[in-house]
Amino acid sequence: MTTIGSGGAIDVNGIVSQLMTVEQAPLTAIKKTLSGIQTKLSAMGRLQSSLSAFQTAAKSLMQADAWDVNKATSSDEAAVKATAGSGAITGVYDLVVNRLAQRQTLASPSLASATTVVGGGTLRIQLGTYDSGGNTFTAKPDTTEASITIAADSTLEQVRDAINAADAGVSASIVNDGAGVRLLVRGNDTGAANAVRILADDLDGNATDTSGLSRFAFDPTAAAGAGKNLTQTQAAQDAELVVSGLTVTSASNKVTDVIENVTLDLRRAGPGAVNIDVSSDTDKVRKSVEKFVTAWNDLNKTIADLTRYDPATKAAGTLQGNNSVTTIQRQVRALMQGSVEGSPLSRLSEAGLELQRDGSLQIKDTRFAGAAADPDKLKALFSTFDGNPARTGIARRLDDLLTEVLGAEGAITGANDSLNARKKSVERQQSSLEDRLTLIEARLRKQYTTLDSNLSKMGSSSSYLANFFS
Repeated sequence: MTTIGSGGAIDVNGIVSQLMTVEQAPLTAIKKTLSGIQTKLSAMGRLQSSLSAFQTAAKSLMQADAWDVNKATSSDEAAVKATAGSGAITGVYDLVVNRLAQRQTLASPSLASATTVVGGGTLRIQLGTYDSGGNTFTAKPDTTEASITIAADSTLEQVRDAINAADAGVSASIVNDGAGVRLLVRGNDTGAANAVRILADDLDGNATDTSGLSRFAFDPTAAAGAGKNLTQTQAAQDAELVVSGLTVTSASNKVTDVIENVTLDLRRAGPGAVNIDVSSDTDKVRKSVEKFVTAWNDLNKTIADLTRYDPATKAAGTLQGNNSVTTIQRQVRALMQGSVEGSPLSRLSEAGLELQRDGSLQIKDTRFAGAAADPDKLKALFSTFDGNPARTGIARRLDDLLTEVLGAEGAITGANDSLNARKKSVERQQSSLEDRLTLIEARLRKQYTTLDSNLSKMGSSSSYLANFFS
């Protein structure tokens, strides 16, 4: 027997524990109520998350780029790769690449090594265009001459480094030709307007000969070995292509302004024609719509799980009978079953998106493929907006409804606020009852400890009198 104090006539702890079990019955009920409220709050959070995900999916179908999904395919990607951008117009184009755009490359005479001393002075680099005969040079508009100072007695590699550090529109490298090394100077950009002219102010006093720094001069209007001292291994030139009979040129091999909103990546010149087919990308359209279908089915299942009632087990969903949830469900389903006036496809079912008996959405492949072949029809069904509610696309209607439902004054916020207010009220009741139970336990313990002590004293007196009279 567990006792307290010097008594021991009764089990104080046991008695107080049993009495407190009875007293705590209301507290157990309060805790059960709090647990139920928290479960409903979690369920509302799950519903809110599903509604937000569905709204995001609906919003994506309101964007213009969701339906500007044409693709460009090339019959020979080794020659031309085509990429369609937003707004590309469907059609088939024949294309012949006559030549590719090139950057100019110049090579110096062969030298013994990269550490060979080549002299000093100033190299002046200009970008521009030569005429067809190479007799005149016209500087490129909006560019300035780059002046590069080369220290006296500089080596070949020091000249290379000075050119690369100057940001002059060219780059330099040293290559081994088997007999020695050469300085290669290459234009950074392709195109005939990016040809290079290099003039030298040589410290040896001769700006055009093939010794000292002037060995790197290149002026095609001058004579070879007298200012035209580098060898051109590749000329700067524009790309030339023929698109459906129209000849066009481009400074770059990435051509963006020939076929509207289509980028052509020219890779190889040749006489053979390449077919560029710009058509609707039905796979991309389907993926966009599939995200919408998946988000709706997730929401539909979430609501069903939270509101269902099983007669066999008599088990109810967490939010079964909740007016806010059933109202939201009814409103959203009504929009999903609605029609759009003036649209080529007026209902989801006409686009191959059919609602099933359980409320889920299913894509019917054949019918949807026909709709996806003309994305503008799907665009009208989902995203049309002209101020007339009856002509407003389904995705826009859903977005408007869900914005209201999820907003600060919406049903979800109202339901959460109500549950949280009730939770705080019950928590206050719990705190008050716990304080009361603490006082009750202390009072009971004091009473029964006193009783235990008195009974012990009475027992001692009885033993004394019995011993005395015996």
